[in-house]
Amino acid sequence: MRNSRAMGVFLSIFAIISLSSCGGGASSSIDPNPQARTANVFSVGTDAPLPSITACEITVTGVTIFNGTNDVPVMTQTPQVIDFARLSGLHQLMDLNTVPTGTYSSATVTLANPPMISYIDTSVSPPIIATVPNASLTVSTVKVNFAQSLMLNQNDTVGLRMEFDLRKSIQLDANGNVTGQVNPTFNMQLLAAGASDVSIDDFHAGFVGMGDNGAFTVQGPHGRQWTVQPSNSTVWDDPNIPVSSFTNNTILSISGQLDPVTKDIDASEIEVVSMDGFFLGGLLTYVNPPSPQPATTVNLYVREELPDVVGLEPGDIESLTLDGSEQYRIANIRNPLTTLLFNNTLLAAGQRVDIGGKVTTSNGLDTLTPHRVVLRRQGQAGTWVPGSTQVQSQNAGSFQLNDQWTAGVLLPQPLTVLTTDDTNFINLSGLSGLTGANPIPIRVVGFILVNPEANYQPVFIARSVEQLND
Repeated sequence: MRNSRAMGVFLSIFAIISLSSCGGGASSSIDPNPQARTANVFSVGTDAPLPSITACEITVTGVTIFNGTNDVPVMTQTPQVIDFARLSGLHQLMDLNTVPTGTYSSATVTLANPPMISYIDTSVSPPIIATVPNASLTVSTVKVNFAQSLMLNQNDTVGLRMEFDLRKSIQLDANGNVTGQVNPTFNMQLLAAGASDVSIDDFHAGFVGMGDNGAFTVQGPHGRQWTVQPSNSTVWDDPNIPVSSFTNNTILSISGQLDPVTKDIDASEIEVVSMDGFFLGGLLTYVNPPSPQPATTVNLYVREELPDVVGLEPGDIESLTLDGSEQYRIANIRNPLTTLLFNNTLLAAGQRVDIGGKVTTSNGLDTLTPHRVVLRRQGQAGTWVPGSTQVQSQNAGSFQLNDQWTAGVLLPQPLTVLTTDDTNFINLSGLSGLTGANPIPIRVVGFILVNPEANYQPVFIARSVEQLND
């Protein structure tokens, strides 16, 4: 691999930063009186993306699970317009409801036309977002039988994992072009609240107020309030912003698990996105001037915003001005060395970021002034390049990825992936498991960083590497 020595130096700097992840499971005993009791189901959305597709917005009008007699609603905050393409393998908390105890064997999702599909058009510079015309759903109701039925007993809490498979859902013609027809395909499971597949990633919410025992309340999308419970092991990204300084202008990103008893979000990571009342989350599509010059302008493909900004909608590309006074951080990593790895000279198209700051309104128009730029984890997938694995020691090293996910059209091809001994390998024996003569389908979750010692090219620092079945 080119610049392997420089990559090793860069990786050794990053290796001191924790990249650990967690997961778990649970089981339940038999309930002697299931008909008179209730359990709890929370909904988590994720996706299996398609190259260059930046948005696939579908209106979900209902989600039910079947207990042999009735279809029981588990998403009452409907309709919800969900952009499944923005999740990139991460998990988004959507709702929480009680259901009768019983044995559940399937789930049904009802949808409404039309969907909205957009993609990154890199034939122009800077890239733009184009929309597929006349998109439509082939069906409005999708029923999925669970691989295994699950008995819910009194006070059980489980997560309904809804994975929308863009690759199978969005229809392509013989030339690989998107036709606009969407045949919605879901993979759905009921899993114990502690399972990693129903963990909560990067849940954005506004601070509401303090509670008891260090807990606090936030308001998420659709106006629902949630209690967040930190612990001694919770990672707070910025020691200079204690929870006592949070105000109603504070916007947070929270990762963790839904507590099966209290229904609070047990926070593993808490990131301050903004202290000034607005945040935009999305994908950098253009940086000017490019690294290593200090960037003065960036274009952000907006996937999330809090609150609503006049004249700006998710799906737009917003041009933002930077002056170097912004605070730059890597999400959920409490280490001052992150400023050496991510700052206004180390920005690149393809990075997933949150930008927080202040909104100034004049004559009915909003002006956004960025104060914080936070690099976020993101998921990319594709195939391992045979012969590209280089092991420095144990799981520290690198390999090449033919990136086939959303940001792949903005990143180098193939993309260099760097791993550390803290990288979590799933369905693989470790870095040395990436071997053989044939491409291996994998998904990588981690951070896109610019490596000054490799001609300022973006590289992927892997938090996890998962071999996929498909």
